[in-house]
Amino acid sequence: MKDVACCCNMSKIHQFYMSMMALRRNPQRQCKKEELPVLISTNSAPIAEVDEKPKAGRHATPKVPRSLQLITRHQAHASTLEPFRFFGLPREVRDHVYSYLVVRRGRTTPVIEAKTILRSQKKRATAERTRVRLNQKRAQSGRRPIAPREPSTEPVLHLNVLQASRALQFEASDYMYENNWFAISLDNIPVTTIDTPLGWDYSRITKMQLELQLKDAQRMNSYIDWGTFFAGFRALRSLRIIPTFHPRYYDWAQVELNDWNTAHFIFRAFFRELLASVPERISLKLGPSLKPNDDMQLEGRVAVGAGLLRQMYVELGTRRSIDVNGGWFGGVLKVERVVDCGEMVERMEHSLAM
Repeated sequence: MKDVACCCNMSKIHQFYMSMMALRRNPQRQCKKEELPVLISTNSAPIAEVDEKPKAGRHATPKVPRSLQLITRHQAHASTLEPFRFFGLPREVRDHVYSYLVVRRGRTTPVIEAKTILRSQKKRATAERTRVRLNQKRAQSGRRPIAPREPSTEPVLHLNVLQASRALQFEASDYMYENNWFAISLDNIPVTTIDTPLGWDYSRITKMQLELQLKDAQRMNSYIDWGTFFAGFRALRSLRIIPTFHPRYYDWAQVELNDWNTAHFIFRAFFRELLASVPERISLKLGPSLKPNDDMQLEGRVAVGAGLLRQMYVELGTRRSIDVNGGWFGGVLKVERVVDCGEMVERMEHSLAM
């Protein structure tokens, strides 16, 4: 019965089962043909019920096991099922599914760092080239090739879901750009070329953390067209700018930007042009967050202090508060709404002023 021992041949299995029962009941081992109850029916006709009371006589039809009845009913019910339609679910349920697939989990604020992804891609490419070179040497010596290792960590995002259909790609990618913070680091200022992974759509990013690695005044003495830079981020609504010192030029830049009152005029012009170019529709924050888990992994050596950023914004800040409808609400934003200054920083500044 190896050729029929399959869930697709339940009728043959049942016939074999009934034949074995007949052999056990017949002492002379002379099998007689017995009528079998109808178990499987078409989609239009209901499943025939099995008579639980055996017929009178020695060779009455035995009771069909309960497990066999359940399997038969399950097969008949499965034949009438339709494919599961994901878009038949409410949008709230679909968004909950997307939150487990296209939103970075494990952190309070989902931040996707461009530099971290690029380093990981470069590391995998280097390991692949090394493996190919070693396999060529091993093939010459007759040894088995080295198999690639499976990734030991979960991916940042499960982007394979975007390949299911066009509708799913648009809806899931839209949810991804609305609920993740995209972290970009500019380390070649005054050049504002963005080094990001392939496939990032800048026009759909709504939340961004921008790290500016500052150099010394001599190397930053050039005009930067920030207006053209922000024009590429048409959907941007929340922006956190984190100025840091470039690791290579820290020794010179830190001295020139140690205190805002004595800061070099190049840095004063740099921040003035930067603040004037940020569109008014964008909610702006300056400096690292008071919660370390909310920030990107900084590439610079040290972040510019919150006290200096506060003094800079008091002198140069011109941003006005707006309501939810985009209308002017009036007044310049308070420094606490733009710069994350904790109570400890304010107490230190107050004590220094006294």
